[in-house]
Amino acid sequence: MKAKFDREAFLQAANMVNSVVPSRTPRPILENLRLALDEEVARLQGTDLETMALTVELRGVEIEEPGEVLVPAARLVQMLRALTDEQVVLEGSAEGVKLAGEHSEYQLPVEDPQLFPEIAVFEEGECHQIQAEVLRRLVERVVFASAQESFRYAMNGVLWELDGEKVRLVATDGRRLAVADGMAVPHGQHKPQQAPIVPTRAMTILERNLGDPTEPVFVRIRNQDCLFKTSRLTLHARLVEGRFPPYREVIPKNVVAKVTLTAAPFLAAVKQAAVVADPERGQGVDLTFQKGRLLLEAASGDRGGRAKVQLPVDYTGEKLEIRFNPRFLIEMLSVLDADQEVVFEFQGREKAAGFRAGSDYLYVVMPMSREAG
Repeated sequence: MKAKFDREAFLQAANMVNSVVPSRTPRPILENLRLALDEEVARLQGTDLETMALTVELRGVEIEEPGEVLVPAARLVQMLRALTDEQVVLEGSAEGVKLAGEHSEYQLPVEDPQLFPEIAVFEEGECHQIQAEVLRRLVERVVFASAQESFRYAMNGVLWELDGEKVRLVATDGRRLAVADGMAVPHGQHKPQQAPIVPTRAMTILERNLGDPTEPVFVRIRNQDCLFKTSRLTLHARLVEGRFPPYREVIPKNVVAKVTLTAAPFLAAVKQAAVVADPERGQGVDLTFQKGRLLLEAASGDRGGRAKVQLPVDYTGEKLEIRFNPRFLIEMLSVLDADQEVVFEFQGREKAAGFRAGSDYLYVVMPMSREAG
């Protein structure tokens, strides 16, 4: 096999695939990526075999001789990053691979491609179609709220709800909840029969590698796995086992006050106050809403640091007080547009509070106890 690649494009594709390749595994064959060249496209594939697989198609490659090899994924990325040529030539055989620029070349060992596991493909049929920019926005607005681990409920993933032309993504770690709604185009009768939970890592990898914001992303969710396809990649992931918590139960229903804030100045104020907060010791940021202003305060008793930040707000009601882990607010506000209006929904100083951005995004966060810290 032999082909000439644009080095930057080749590096980007190899790096994408390497993101799903395990660095340590009892099956060393999985540390490789499969590179297949046909008459029109170079196809790179990688998998950890347990949770995820990724296929990336690279077009515009000058393919002189088709073929297929397995090469160490991480080492290939290192070599492509080290080379400085605009174009690189790859030649492969059963004995090894040579990767060369104009004045440099590398040799890589290869494995038998027949030893590599088969990777699922996205076949024609029932699915949903979502614009890439819409999907990216949905994912980035919820994925940060998912849990690292799961216990009673399966929270280490993102819940997908697909119903006709509506798509909803939900994530929670038990202390906060993020819900984002968007539009989708159904093809056929594609409607998952369960509450599918897609692994957080799969969602993150997909969001990072979405290309043209206007291109369609095709989504198919089956009983145990799911597939996402764009013009250049196909991501296959196993669904998280278990049940997602009944999230609708924590959506604020007894709101006693609302305050409208603007994302950017609110974010800046929280960041300023957070400098001296220590949530691990119960020292969060206190929010006090009074006539015409929001006061944010934080203190670190053991180090003597204190912060006081004022923000003008359009509020004329009774005094409201609540304490939050500042990280929970910063992560939410950071994924919103700077001029986005955010409606704060208050139920009580010890009850979950809501933050709504338009009609398609809700963030619910539990307050910290004001008795601690």
